[in-house]
Amino acid sequence: MAEYRNSIRTKKAIKASFAELLSEKNDINKITVKELVERADISKSTFYDHYQDIYAVADEFEMEVINLLESILEDYVKDGTHNFSSYVRKLISLLKSNEDLYKKIFASDLPVRFIDRLKDLCNAAINRDVQLNFLSKDPDVRLTQIDFLTNGVIHLFVDYFKGKLHENLDQIGNGINNMLNMMISYEQAK
Repeated sequence: MAEYRNSIRTKKAIKASFAELLSEKNDINKITVKELVERADISKSTFYDHYQDIYAVADEFEMEVINLLESILEDYVKDGTHNFSSYVRKLISLLKSNEDLYKKIFASDLPVRFIDRLKDLCNAAINRDVQLNFLSKDPDVRLTQIDFLTNGVIHLFVDYFKGKLHENLDQIGNGINNMLNMMISYEQAK
């Protein structure tokens, strides 16, 4: 059991050091294992016990976040209400739980695949939201409308983590939900 906790602690130190180096260098190709192990205060052999290379750290970090996001989407689907506002609240909660780490990652050029996956998850959540019934019934038009909404939501988060917005995550989430509620109200008043 102690060995398991040590492994978790070591991986956490490696990921935190990776995020710091990525934030400083802004390019995964400029990070060396030597720098990472020095920053994490571990040996090279300990690093290689856990990861094949620097890219494996990035892949694991990305998959960890994507799995959390997918679990939020699964909960959203199981909930049955299909209310995108509740999905946004859960997403904000997840992002706040590791806010400093995400800021470091998003400050780099690494998160392109992550952003694409996050867009896919948001698209699925928006597509299931029964309150957004004002979206077109035509599948092609609906897809374009959903992409428009998703890109706006995702880029708010990206801009936040890159330090381009002054609002905090709760304010951003409230703004997204207020905008969606206004759109719903507008369509219902028609």
